[in-house]
Amino acid sequence: MIQDSPPRHALIRERPLLVDDGRGGHRSDFTDVVGVDLLGWALDAGATTKDTQNRDGALIAWTARGPFGADVERHDRITVFGERYKINGAVVRQPGPTPLTSHTILLLERWDG
Repeated sequence: MIQDSPPRHALIRERPLLVDDGRGGHRSDFTDVVGVDLLGWALDAGATTKDTQNRDGALIAWTARGPFGADVERHDRITVFGERYKINGAVVRQPGPTPLTSHTILLLERWDG
């Protein structure tokens, strides 16, 4: 472990079953999913934004950086500190010159309220 490195956190990944939606697409079914621990993640607080126009909630976000080969996909649900988040956008794989500088990056978001 690198001296003075940020603490690493465990995330919980839930992968849905993709079910035919009857219109030529798929929907995510989280009914019987089992969470899997993902170890070695650094978390940066993202923006918290209130919906001031409709006054009906706030967007809470994290940026998570973890192992380059982490088993995550964009339709997975991620639990951070007991709260469930969705992955916004793609799962980004950032290569670096060494394993210590290569990461998977996730933008995690959820609405509160």
